[in-house]
Amino acid sequence: MSKISKYIFIGLVGILGLIVIIGITFIVMITIAFGTFDKDYSVTELEEEYIENKAEIDDLIQYYYKIKPSDKMVDIEFKNDKVLERITITSLNDNQLTYQNWDINVSDVTKSKLKFELNWSEDEIKTLKEKLDKANCISIKDGEPVKLGFKRSGLGMYSFNVFQKKLYRQKWF
Repeated sequence: MSKISKYIFIGLVGILGLIVIIGITFIVMITIAFGTFDKDYSVTELEEEYIENKAEIDDLIQYYYKIKPSDKMVDIEFKNDKVLERITITSLNDNQLTYQNWDINVSDVTKSKLKFELNWSEDEIKTLKEKLDKANCISIKDGEPVKLGFKRSGLGMYSFNVFQKKLYRQKWF
């Protein structure tokens, strides 16, 4: 084998190795994004989690409706104490999306367009986060039912649907 053939062979093996590493990395990233390595929660575990935190969940929902503007639907998820993962505000009057953003500092909620849309103070946001933590949740979206995000799983989320209106069941004899 000539010297040039060895260099070509080494170069091709190096490129092939790089392609394999990139392929494996891509596959691992996709499986992580779809929650392959995340904990799976059974219906029983979710039910137990809801029952265990029912009082905190009720308190959270009452507080949320106390601070939420009555003419808007708000969907808010916290990444941590300082950053909102996402927030979406929709007008109930014309069902138009009025604000949507990701990765927002909590301090920014009291400024600019968000201040106009929500009129929340930093203390109200901090209290909302504390109530979410006590209920062991990460997000809340109003509506019927209220949707409480429990845990992220890849791109999805485990959540509780909490109905506010009492439904009456009719007995059939």
